[in-house]
Amino acid sequence: MKKILPLRIRALHLCVIALAGLGGCGGDEPQDPLQKYHEQTVGWSACDPTILGVSSATMNELMASAGERLQCGFVKAPLDWSNTERGDVVMAVMRMAAGTPDKKRGSLVFNPGGPGADGLSMAINLFAAFGNSNPESPQGARQLRLLDEYDMIGFSPRGTGASTRLSCATNEIERPLITSAAEWDTPENIANANYNGRKLAEACLKNPITPYINTDATARDVDLLRGLLGDEKLNYLGYSYGTWLGAWYASLFPEKVGRMVLDSALDFGSTLEQGIFLGQPPARQSLFDDVLAPYAIRHADYFQLGNTQAEVRAVMPALSPRVQQVLAVPLMGLSYQRTNADSFLDTISAAHGLDAALKLAPNPEDMQAVAQALNQYVFDATNPLRNIALRQTAGSLLQMYAQTWVNPSPNSFSMDSSKSALIAVHCNDTLATTDLTVWESLVRGLAAQAPMFFSTLLDVHVCSFWGGPKVNKPAITAIKDLNVLLLQSQYDAATATVGANALFQQLPKAHRVYVANDFQHGLYPYTDSCVDPLVTNYLLGESLSQREEICAGHPLEQDAPTPAGEAKAADSPEVPASQPPVYKDPEKARELIEEFKRGLIPPRLKQ
Repeated sequence: MKKILPLRIRALHLCVIALAGLGGCGGDEPQDPLQKYHEQTVGWSACDPTILGVSSATMNELMASAGERLQCGFVKAPLDWSNTERGDVVMAVMRMAAGTPDKKRGSLVFNPGGPGADGLSMAINLFAAFGNSNPESPQGARQLRLLDEYDMIGFSPRGTGASTRLSCATNEIERPLITSAAEWDTPENIANANYNGRKLAEACLKNPITPYINTDATARDVDLLRGLLGDEKLNYLGYSYGTWLGAWYASLFPEKVGRMVLDSALDFGSTLEQGIFLGQPPARQSLFDDVLAPYAIRHADYFQLGNTQAEVRAVMPALSPRVQQVLAVPLMGLSYQRTNADSFLDTISAAHGLDAALKLAPNPEDMQAVAQALNQYVFDATNPLRNIALRQTAGSLLQMYAQTWVNPSPNSFSMDSSKSALIAVHCNDTLATTDLTVWESLVRGLAAQAPMFFSTLLDVHVCSFWGGPKVNKPAITAIKDLNVLLLQSQYDAATATVGANALFQQLPKAHRVYVANDFQHGLYPYTDSCVDPLVTNYLLGESLSQREEICAGHPLEQDAPTPAGEAKAADSPEVPASQPPVYKDPEKARELIEEFKRGLIPPRLKQ
């Protein structure tokens, strides 16, 4: 035995060397547990329109116009990237193949944010808009080059859409919450918020895949997809939370970053709690105070909310707390798009009319009587069409009022995949406030600072009961030498400019396109002669000459009224009249781009 033992030791030594070189010992089975994922083949095939989550005549038309260039497939990834024995997840992927394969520069991967947003289909509207570009226009020709030279890639991040879904649900019943600034701060209401948050956390954590719905895993999924697409570098366009995902990817794989656009950016040096839950309320208040209230004053005869800053700002606090609570959610949803500026202010007018109708009705609990009072209320005596539109908006608010206060139905804790993934990523990624006394103090401060916009802290009060993050966020250091491109509007209320500025300051090699006097969340394409050429040229391989380029924001609707009956053009008025239009059908392009950007609004806030 003594003579045989050294031979065994030698064999073991050789086996260790082979394993270190990713070889094998004693068989043909691959020793790298990730090898089977990297060697899989994406089975591209025609997309079933229903896989995109919608089935409409418009979507069918868009898909038909794409022809065989539009394909769908599925990719397997490990549920746990550190332990493949836990099983797999499936990632759904959509590809719009490059129009000129011999000029293809790679793939361009899209992510719309969220977290929890499904990125599989939303880019189809963008592809269709760019496909409508006019080759006679310099910018139109550049946009057509994007479609010719890139495979455009959309995907459902793990936990969402057509990928492996996360679902958080339990039988327990939600407790009602008061979220108006005047009435939320009572021991009973705080106890209800804590109860709901704890039950939501328990419901999610019962699901065995919940710990693996996080940005670290999704970033590794994206790198797997990059390799399967045959690309050495990741070219990426991410919006909102998609900027967080892009920064996480770049921190893990800096050597694999190609062209990376981070549009409406979160501060990757901070936490999701700070960037979203604590950052959004003051940003929305600033949007109202600095942009929308002055806009209402400039057009006081049209909006009829007051002639001075004090008068306009007094309208919402004068509403009953119950109406304030109903009004808050639609206002938050309307704060994402510049084109919703008029609707934002009109919704306040509608809420004012609803409040008056509730006071006029003999019994405010009698919804039929309130509806009759609402039908008699004059919203705009000078404009019959606007009067009807405001009454319809007030009617929608009345329905929300009835569901909230008059005929509330008990609901068990049950969240769709979008909200489930949102919560899981928030709580799994970074630290959150766990001291409930500190949390109450934060809510009080934001309720005083932003009384119409703080309520998300009560509605999604989950991470305090989560038990801490499940992954370690990588340091931002690795991104500092990368030529990434950031986009930001001055008054973005979803990804606040204060956080975007902090990120920009931490990335000395990055460039930024900054749009002044606008609040559009998700800028590109901006349909102008400043933002769009800069971003498109960057994606086509060029670099910005200045570290920061400042572009003028589009005017709001009443600041630049369109003549009656004339279609709104998708081209900026800055485009010289001598140049051909960027789009062959500007109105159609505008509709497609607006639909694309509506996809950036969280589903829970869409109207």
